[in-house]
Amino acid sequence: MKSISIPVPPDFSFSNTVISHGWYHLAPFRWDAESRTLHRTETFDGSSAIDLKISFDGSLVVSWRQGRLIRAGIKARIRRMFQLDLDLGEFHALCASTPTHRAAGRARFGRLLCGSTRFEDAVKIIATTNTTWKQTTQMVRLLAETCGPPSPSGAHAFPSPENLSWRSEVFLREVCRLGYRSRYVLQLAQGITEGKIDLDAIPSQASGTDELFAAYRTLPGIGPYGAAHLLAMEGRHDRIAVDTEFRRFVREEYHGGRTVKDATMLGRYKRWGRWQYLAYWSLTVEAIERIVRGRYQIDAIVYSGQCENGILTRGVPFAIMNSVRMIFQLTENTRLISQASVQSDHQKSLGRQDQTAAQRTRKRDQ
Repeated sequence: MKSISIPVPPDFSFSNTVISHGWYHLAPFRWDAESRTLHRTETFDGSSAIDLKISFDGSLVVSWRQGRLIRAGIKARIRRMFQLDLDLGEFHALCASTPTHRAAGRARFGRLLCGSTRFEDAVKIIATTNTTWKQTTQMVRLLAETCGPPSPSGAHAFPSPENLSWRSEVFLREVCRLGYRSRYVLQLAQGITEGKIDLDAIPSQASGTDELFAAYRTLPGIGPYGAAHLLAMEGRHDRIAVDTEFRRFVREEYHGGRTVKDATMLGRYKRWGRWQYLAYWSLTVEAIERIVRGRYQIDAIVYSGQCENGILTRGVPFAIMNSVRMIFQLTENTRLISQASVQSDHQKSLGRQDQTAAQRTRKRDQ
C-alpha cells in the first residue's frame, strides 16, 4: 500500500467536512462511517482509474494499492475536495459570539466536501435540480458506471468532459436517467472539450462574487440555485441557494411554519456578510445539538455503520428532520436512540408478554 500525507489547517475537521452535505453519498465517493475512511475512485488520464482511501491521523492520508498516481495532481485535488485553502477564522469567531451557532464553531464546521474538479461539481448540481435525492444518487451513479474510467477493482471514476462529450443526448437521458438534464450536461462537456468553456478560469477572471455568480449563471443548466452552490464550492458564501429546504427551514425555525417572502428569509442572514450561506447551513449542526439535548425528546446520537430506520419521526419539525438526514445520512451511517424507540421496544415487550399470557390461558382452557 502506497500513501502520501497532506497537512491540514488547525481548524480542520475531517468527519464534519466529509458529511457537510450530501456529496459523500454520491459516486465516486464511498464513506465508511465505522472506520472513518472516505473511499474514492479517481482518474488522471481519462482512460484508467485508481482506488483511493482517504483517512485522517492529524493529516489527510491518501492511500492506494495499484495504478500510477500523479502526486502533485492528487495533492491539488485533495486540497480542493476538502477546501484546505479556505480561511474560516472570521466565520468561527462569529459563531462563537452567536448563541445559535456556537455548536457549529465548536464542531469546526465550514468546509464543504467538493468533487476533485469543477466539472464534477457542476454536473452533480445539475443532477440535484427538480428531482428527489434518490434520483440524484441514481443519476450520478449511472454516469460513473457507464461513462467513467474503471479501476482494477471494477469501481469507476467520475467521467471527465472528454468521457461525456462524445455520448449522445439520448444515451444520457435514457441510460443515465438524466432526463431533460442530459442536454445541459452534454452542452457543458462539449463546451469544455471544444474550448468554449473554461471552468477553471472563471473564478480568476471574476472581480467579485457578484460577477462570479453571473458567470456561473451563463453555464448550461445552471440557474440561481446552482450558481450559489458553485460559489459555496469555491468557499464564497455571500449568497444562499434558495430552494424548498431553505424555505422550509426558515419557516419552521423563525416563522412558526407561516409562508413568508424569500427576501424576508434572506434578510435574516444579511448580518453574516460573506458567510451568509454557512450561517444558514451550519444551523443544521446547532439543530442536531438541540436534538441531543432533548428538545425533541431524543436521548442521544450514536455513530455506527448501521442505522435503525424510522426512529426519529415524532415531534421533530420536518425541516430539522431533513437537515439531520442530510448531514448524517440516517439510512446508512447513523443510529439514533430516542425515547420513542425505547417506548416502542417497551410496548413490543408488553405485547409479547400479553401474547404469552394469552397462549397460557388457551392451554388452560383446553
